[in-house]
Amino acid sequence: MTDFTRFDAIIDEHLEDWIEELLAFCRIPSEGGDRASLRLAAEWTADRLRRAGCAVEVLELGEDVPPLVVGELGDGPRTLSSVGHYDVQPAAPLDLWTYPPYNPAIRDDRIYARGATDNKGELLPRIWALEAWVEAFGALPVRVRHLVEGEEETGSVHLDALLDLRPDLRRADAALIEGGELDLAGRPMVQGGGKGIIVLELVARTMAHDAHSSLTVVLPNAGQRLVKALATLWDDDLRPVVEGLDVGAQPPTPEQLAIVDAQDPSTLDDIREDWQLERFNAGLDGVDALRALTFDTTLNIQGLWSGHTEATAKTVTPAEAHARIDIRIIPDQDPPAVIEALRRHLDRHGFADIEIVVSESEPAWWTPPSHPVVQTAAAVSAEVAGMPPSIGVSFPGTVPMHQVCARYRVPATTLGAGRADCRAHAPDENIRIDDLVAATKMMGRFLDAFARLPEVPPVP
Repeated sequence: MTDFTRFDAIIDEHLEDWIEELLAFCRIPSEGGDRASLRLAAEWTADRLRRAGCAVEVLELGEDVPPLVVGELGDGPRTLSSVGHYDVQPAAPLDLWTYPPYNPAIRDDRIYARGATDNKGELLPRIWALEAWVEAFGALPVRVRHLVEGEEETGSVHLDALLDLRPDLRRADAALIEGGELDLAGRPMVQGGGKGIIVLELVARTMAHDAHSSLTVVLPNAGQRLVKALATLWDDDLRPVVEGLDVGAQPPTPEQLAIVDAQDPSTLDDIREDWQLERFNAGLDGVDALRALTFDTTLNIQGLWSGHTEATAKTVTPAEAHARIDIRIIPDQDPPAVIEALRRHLDRHGFADIEIVVSESEPAWWTPPSHPVVQTAAAVSAEVAGMPPSIGVSFPGTVPMHQVCARYRVPATTLGAGRADCRAHAPDENIRIDDLVAATKMMGRFLDAFARLPEVPPVP
C-alpha cells in the first residue's frame, strides 16, 4: 500500500494558501445569467488548472453560453473524469445571510460564502490533491480529466453540445460526480448516482391585462386559476397524485432495496435537525423515507408569483400567474413522457388553458452500488473519515452524469466531504475547513486505489 504520510503533510503545508484560493474563487458572483461573472469564473478555473500542471482547453459555443473548462493531467493507463462546475445558485434573498454571500467569512473553522460547498469548495480539493500527489510521488498513476461547466445550476443545457466539440471527452474508465458527503457524525455517504430533473413553468393567463381589483367579482383572477390547478397535483399529505408521473420508472431491484434498507435511518435525524422539523410529508420515516428519497419521482414548487408582490399594496386583479416546478426522475424515465403525463392530468381536471413551458431536462444516471468504482470510493472515504461508510443507490439531487457517462456506460461515484448542514443552495452556505482537508485526502487515495483495481467494467 502507498504511504500517504508525505502527501498528508503537503496538504497541511499548503492549506493556508489553498484556503485563500477558495475565498478568492467564492468572491466571484458566478450566478446563472451573469455572463461577465461566469466568464470571470471560467477564466479563474482555467488558470488554476494550468497552475496545477494541467493541459487546459476552454470549449466555447458563443458569448451567450458559459464555456466548458477542460483540464487534463497524467498519462496513466486509465482515465478518470472529475465533473464539477464554477456557476453557483442565486444568493437571494440576501437579507437571510449572516455574512455577505460574496464576501467570504471564516467563523468557527467554517468558510461562509455562496459556492463554499457547491461546487467551488468541492472542486478545489480535487485540484489540490493532484498538486499534492505530484509533489509527494511524481507522475499521477492515472489520467485525470476535469470537466468544469458553468450551467450546472441551470440544467446543464449546453453540456451535450460542448462535449460534442470533443467527442473523446466522454470516453473514460470512471467518473467522479461533483462532490460527496459526510453525515453530521462524520460518516461518509457514498452514492452511485443522482436523479434526473425536469424544470418547467405552469402559466395561467385569464385576460388581456391586469385590472382594478374592484372588478374581481366579474373578472377571472389568474392567481386563483393557477392555485386551483396546483391544488390538483398533490394529496393532503403533499404526495404527488399525477397519474403517469412515474412513467418509465422500473421497480427497485432486490440489490437496490437491500442497499437502501441497510442504510442507517438516523441520517434522517440530520434532516429533521437542520430544517427543524417534527414530521416528514405523509408521516414517512425510517426505511420508508429512505426508499422514497431514492426511488420516488418528485413534484416540487420552486416558486410561485402573480400580480403585485412588492411591500406596498397595489389593488390589482392579475391577468397572469406563474409557478416554477421541478420534477426529479430516476433511470429509464424519459422527460418528454413525464411532461406529457402532467399535461394529461391538467387537461383531465379542466385546466387545458394552463400552459407548460419547459426550461430544462436531463435523465438520471446510476451506477450499481456493488461496482468496484463505488466500492473504492467507499473504502478510501472510510479510511480518511475513520468510520464505516454508508453506501447508497442515488442521492436525491441531480447532477449531469447522464450527459458525461451514458454514451460509453461509464461508472460514476461521489467522492468528497460536504455535510448535511452545509446549506448548499440556501443562505449561509458553508464548508468546514477540516472537510476540505478530508476531501483532498480522499481524492489522493482514490487515485491510488483506482489505478490498482484489477478491472473497471462499464455499467451494465
